[in-house]
Amino acid sequence: MARIPFPERESLSPETQRALSALPDLGIFRLLSLADDAFPKLIALTGGLWTDAELSPRRRELVILLVARSLDCEYEWFQHVEVAKICEISEDEIAAIDALDVASFSDDEQAILRLAQITLERGRPSDDQLAAVRAVLSDREVIELQLVVAIYSGLAAVMAGLDLELDQRSGAHELTRDQRGPRLGN
Repeated sequence: MARIPFPERESLSPETQRALSALPDLGIFRLLSLADDAFPKLIALTGGLWTDAELSPRRRELVILLVARSLDCEYEWFQHVEVAKICEISEDEIAAIDALDVASFSDDEQAILRLAQITLERGRPSDDQLAAVRAVLSDREVIELQLVVAIYSGLAAVMAGLDLELDQRSGAHELTRDQRGPRLGN
């Protein structure tokens, strides 16, 4: 059990209850719903990075897995391995991220993963590192990548600080999907 108990759904605002009903029934969402009125907005922001972003689902999930493994966040790792598979990330690629070894990825994906790692470490990429990523991604995608790192590293901190236990199952297969892949929220 998390260090803070999950709320009773009935105690939450109607907007938060609606947001929760559009998500898999997972501990992270129940825990975050304690923020009540802020929760639907957080899900809208996070969901927007899944459904409205230019950054591809594959690249987003590679970055999320890198964040999860770099921060040793087992909850995030467990949930996103299955999402990564849906986004056409192979078992070998997942194993490479698990070992924090990006050398087997294409030059483009190596540049993206290195920028994600630098962002995670709160560092400043060199001009050459940023140029390598901007040669692959639009400026919008660069910002989306950095937002993914910021949000998922923040979520990892919440999970660790409040001792969120692993769910019995991944929620990946409960997510709705469209032509881009899995969707988060409405």
